[in-house]
Amino acid sequence: MKTHIEEEGLQHLEHIEQELEEIKKRTPTQKSSFVSGLWQGAGAFIGGVLALALLGWVLSLFGVIPGFAAIAHYLQGAVAAFHKS
Repeated sequence: MKTHIEEEGLQHLEHIEQELEEIKKRTPTQKSSFVSGLWQGAGAFIGGVLALALLGWVLSLFGVIPGFAAIAHYLQGAVAAFHKS
């Protein structure tokens, strides 16, 4: 025969177990966390490269980086030659 305190304790433990199951469902796995980290790292790298390229291009327009315009012209010629072949 269970006492009232034991029944309340069991109900409380069942409630805790249900909450833990809900938390487990919402918590990402190690694999999904790893893949998410890879995507974030790749995005940060690509964004940084694009930001630096844009900054270099803008500075070359003002003449702060004089050699960048020559490199850009060379790359445009190389891409044009590649498309012709």
